[in-house]
Amino acid sequence: MNNSPEGATTTTSRRGFLGLVGLSAVAVAGGGLLSGCSTPAGPRPGTGGATAAALDKLTSLTPTHIPYAGVTPDIVGQNGAPGGFTKYPTTLVDAITTKPGKGGHYKAMTPLWGPLPPPLGKNSYFEAVNADLGATIEFNILDGMTIIEKMNAVIAGGDVVDITMIPSWTVNQIPQFGEAVGQLFEDLTPHLQGDAAKKYPLLANISTDAWKWGVFNGKLTGIPGGYTFPMGLVLLYRKDMFDANDWTAPKTADEMLALGKEITDPKKKRWAFGDIKLMAYQLFRAPKEWVLSGGKLVHRYETPEFEASIAFMRKLYEDKLIHPDIVSSKGANAKELFKAGQIVITQDGFGGWKEMLEQMLPTKPDFWIEALPHFGHDGGAPGYHKSEEPGQYTFVKKGLGKEKVEEILSLLNYLAAPFGTQENMLSVYGVEGKHFTKNEVGAPKKTDLGLKEAPPTYFFLSGRPDAITESELPKYVETAANWYNEAAKHWAPNPHEGIRIQRPAKYAALEQPTEDKIQDVVRGRRPLTELKQVVDEWRKDGGDESREFYMKVLQDNGRA
Repeated sequence: MNNSPEGATTTTSRRGFLGLVGLSAVAVAGGGLLSGCSTPAGPRPGTGGATAAALDKLTSLTPTHIPYAGVTPDIVGQNGAPGGFTKYPTTLVDAITTKPGKGGHYKAMTPLWGPLPPPLGKNSYFEAVNADLGATIEFNILDGMTIIEKMNAVIAGGDVVDITMIPSWTVNQIPQFGEAVGQLFEDLTPHLQGDAAKKYPLLANISTDAWKWGVFNGKLTGIPGGYTFPMGLVLLYRKDMFDANDWTAPKTADEMLALGKEITDPKKKRWAFGDIKLMAYQLFRAPKEWVLSGGKLVHRYETPEFEASIAFMRKLYEDKLIHPDIVSSKGANAKELFKAGQIVITQDGFGGWKEMLEQMLPTKPDFWIEALPHFGHDGGAPGYHKSEEPGQYTFVKKGLGKEKVEEILSLLNYLAAPFGTQENMLSVYGVEGKHFTKNEVGAPKKTDLGLKEAPPTYFFLSGRPDAITESELPKYVETAANWYNEAAKHWAPNPHEGIRIQRPAKYAALEQPTEDKIQDVVRGRRPLTELKQVVDEWRKDGGDESREFYMKVLQDNGRA
C-alpha cells in the first residue's frame, strides 16, 4: 500500500496521532495550558516561503476528472476512505490499447527503501516494461533513507533528470523549493488543464483533490502520486494474543491503562506498548495543529487535550508498560518486537500492518493483527488527524520540448493504470512465471528474481486512485477497509483544511527542538510541571509569530 517508510517525517508532519486517576478531569478542565495563552501538526515543514493558497481556488488549473470504470472495488470507500479488493480480478483489463512511447530514452530519479536492483541492461524486468512502453526509462535510484539530503543537493545544483519523483515530505523540507520548481520543471498546465487531459485518461482518473496539490506558483507542475490515504498511523494490536488471553479491547484511556498493566509481564518478556504518543494525541482529541476557538487560533500544544495526552503517555512510561528497548531508544525495532509478541499494542501505518502479516503468516498461520476499534479517551469518539497531501510528486524537466514532454506524459499515463489492469500488473510485478507467480486465489507473489529485479520503481513515477489491494489477504482487506470507512467519520476539525501552506522557515525550525523537549517530559527526563515552560518557550521563540501568520491565512481565505 504505502511504499514510503512509516514515520518518515517529523512528529507533526506526515502520516501523524493516543485510569489514570484524575486524567479525565485534566482533559476537560478549562485551565491547563490554555490559562497562559495570549490569544499540530498539519501542513508539513516549510519550504522557506510563507504563502498559502486555498485548494478550492485551484480547480480551474486541474485536469477534467475522468473516472476509470474498468475495475471497481468490492468494498466501496466512504467519506474519503479507500475502497478494498478482497478478490483479485480473474481477468485483467487492458487499459492501454497502443504503445504510449515513440522510442525515446529518458532518465528517471526515484527513491528506494531497500537493495538496489540490477541496472538497465542487466535487468529483465526493466526490459519487459520498457518494451511494453515503447520507450526506455533508465532509473537513477536514490537511497530513501537519505532522500532529503540528496534531493536538497539536486535541487540546489539544478541537476535534475528528465523525470524526477520527490516525496511530498521531502518537497516540503527543501529550502526555497517554491522558487526552484518554476526554474527546473516544466509547466504542465497547457498539457493537462481541463479537457486537455482527455489525451491522458488514466492521469485524469486521479482525483481532482490530489491534482490541486500539484499546483505550484499558480502552475500545474507536479503529477500527484503515491497513496494519499488520509491516515498515516493507526493503533495496531496482536489480536491473536488478545483472543488467546481473553483480553478485551479498551474503550477509554482508563481501560487502556488497566489493560496495559494486565498485559505487561517482564518475566514473559511481554510489554503492553511501544511509543504510541502520536496516536495518543488523537485519542484525546488534541488538534492536528491549530484549532479556532472563540475567534482565536490555539495550537495543539496549548490545549488541555494535549496536556492530558502527555500526562497519559507519561503514566505509561512511569508504570513501565512500554518496552524497555523503546524506553532506551537505542536501536529498538518496534515492528520486530511487535511481531515477536514482546509488544502487544503499537502504532504503525497500513503498509506496516499488511507487511507484517505477509512476513509472519507463511510460518505462523495463527498470527493476526488488527487496528484497535475506534474509541476516545473518555468513551466518546476519537479525533483522527486527516492528511490531505499526496505522498509524492513527479516532475518533468523544463526545456525538453513539446514532443518529449508529450511522450513522457503518455508514459506516465500508462504507469497510472490502476489495480486490476494488465499495465499495472506488468509495471508493478513484471512477467508472470518469471518475476511473479499467482497463488491459489489468483494474487501475484514475486519470485526470487522478481524480488531482486522489480522493487517499486515505475510505480513511483505516477499516481492512481487509492485502494486496499492486497487480495491475497482477503481478511486483511475486509478488516482494514471496513475499519477505515468507520474511521472516516471521526476526522478532527482543522481550520486550515484545503489550504496549501508553505509555512515560515522560523516556525518550521521550531518543531523538532520543541518535540525533543516534549519527549523529555513524556519519558520522565523532565518533570510534567515543565510542560507549560516548554510551551511558553515555543510561543516566545516563534509560536506566537506563527499564530499571526496562520490567522492571516484564515482571514485571507474568508475563514476568520
